[in-house]
Amino acid sequence: MTYVLGVDVGTTYTAAAVAANGRAEIFQLGSHAASVPSVVLLRADGEVLTGEAADRRAQTEPARTAREFKRRLGDPVPMLLGGTPYGAEALYALMLRSVVAQVTQQRGETPGLVVITHPASYGPYKLDLLRQAVRQAEIGDAVLLSEPEAAAIHYADQERVEPGAVVAVYDFGGGTFDAAVLRKTGDRFDLLGEAEGLERLGGVDFDQAILGLVNAATGRALDALDQDDPTARAAANRLRDECRQTKEALSSDTEGVIPVLLTALQTEVRLTREEFEEMVRPRLRETIATLERCVRSAGLTFDQVDRILLVGGSSRIPVVGALVREATGRPTAIDAHPKHAIALGAAIYGSGRQENEPVAAATPILSSPADRSGRAASESAALSESPPVAVAGPVIAFTGAAPPATARLGIGAGDLSRRSLAVLGGVAATLAVGVALGAFFLTRGGGENNAANGGGDVGSAASNAPAASVQIAATATVRPTASPTAGKGAAATVAATATPSQLAAVAASPTPLPAATATATATATAAATATATAAPMSASITAVKISGDRYEVSFTCSGFTPALPGTHVHFYFNTASPATGGQEYGGASPFTGYALADRPQAAQQMCIVAANADHSVITGSGSCTNLPSQGGY
Repeated sequence: MTYVLGVDVGTTYTAAAVAANGRAEIFQLGSHAASVPSVVLLRADGEVLTGEAADRRAQTEPARTAREFKRRLGDPVPMLLGGTPYGAEALYALMLRSVVAQVTQQRGETPGLVVITHPASYGPYKLDLLRQAVRQAEIGDAVLLSEPEAAAIHYADQERVEPGAVVAVYDFGGGTFDAAVLRKTGDRFDLLGEAEGLERLGGVDFDQAILGLVNAATGRALDALDQDDPTARAAANRLRDECRQTKEALSSDTEGVIPVLLTALQTEVRLTREEFEEMVRPRLRETIATLERCVRSAGLTFDQVDRILLVGGSSRIPVVGALVREATGRPTAIDAHPKHAIALGAAIYGSGRQENEPVAAATPILSSPADRSGRAASESAALSESPPVAVAGPVIAFTGAAPPATARLGIGAGDLSRRSLAVLGGVAATLAVGVALGAFFLTRGGGENNAANGGGDVGSAASNAPAASVQIAATATVRPTASPTAGKGAAATVAATATPSQLAAVAASPTPLPAATATATATATAAATATATAAPMSASITAVKISGDRYEVSFTCSGFTPALPGTHVHFYFNTASPATGGQEYGGASPFTGYALADRPQAAQQMCIVAANADHSVITGSGSCTNLPSQGGY
């Protein structure tokens, strides 16, 4: 029997696993590690590099390199690589194709089925884009599976779970957070309540927060870099990588030193584990609150949860497990392969599917009458077989081993729904849920060339683009208490330049919606305000002021109290469409989700509109207000 390939294209790393003869194993994608960086580099001669090769070359060709493109899925603003625009879907397809080609070359045959994972928060829009990417990759038979679901399947394969036991899944990865509650019933796992998650929160946000602290500690030296200078961009990328390595080192060390090697400044910044934990604690509380909502939606309390499964690379940060145990009072179980559990679970799922179902039928994964998006199963099947739609930007053929020649459109719907998952091939297939949250880029604005940002090698965003997908958090909120001018060899410490309250002020970054291309100011304003008086629910901005490096937006709501995942509000600049642009928000006034750098140059107003739980906006429920003056605009 042929093998099944599970692929987890993550925000920061990509992992794969193969299942054959009833056994699933991690596939070694890298030369030194099983997983490889989720990086794509397009060379001038047309060659495509991915993974480790792309990561190495990125230092010398940052303008041709894309990182964290998964978080840009659904953003209509293409990424410029070598001056050519590419949609995130096209880059995802290249990464996926290279993985399948590598596995095919090593095993000497194509996989019988490829199972591709995705954040549980993906709705119909992003799932359809993901299907398009899979079609472009031309990898043969494929199905989609949610990431927390895959993680739970792997856990059920490794550990004995007694009938009636309730397990909560806490999946914290590089770019997303997912949560779900499941109960074992006989040989099945049932999803209890609703899936919860955060679409833009993960380890990359903590990397960016540390980078922001370094920027503050060095008198904002990064702000002074010439973004058009390849040497400066390479230095910024190296510094960003140093921040990531320091974050990882603090899981075992009590202190880390971040070398800062810029053209005009050579110094170092020290960061203790205590300072790092204080800095990220507010964001971690968001994950706890999300998990709490998930448990409440199941009609349970934490006392009724037997254990909490910690999955994902970011779950290995010591303070994460400590906070989860402290807040829930429940024991935690850490997956033996936190970075590979999702790929392993996907392979296990596919193996059971292959043994129990004819793959050629290409039926959707969902067995319930309707998935979470509200589509009927038959509609989901029709979507999976719909003709491919062009992805923004060209897809250049991968130059490695040849992938399978023909792609069969057997892509199942991967949304989670309240359903049971049967034991497939003797494996208890569990269901988990979640959501994901964000990559921050050190940049000067969503509508600017962002080649020297987070990633300085992410390529450039097209001009006049909605800034929804480009966030700045720590960089904007952590300000130095002094203005040291560190000379060569001088050490600027975090303790000397940031107060504890500033360390904790890592601003929340609400989930941006898929942004549409920019519309005219008058059109966007009119769309939000034309029929405001007719809406039973309405939202209005009362004031916008600049607080540090962020906008502080005061607002009021009539007829509802904004709260996710229920009725909430969307904030957006007037260069974006009210129906698809901006950031969702479900908290109290004021809203501080936008940094000054997020404002497109053409934007003159900040807007608000009420939105339903499914993120559809309520026509005529919003308004726009002029933005305060800002240097350069």
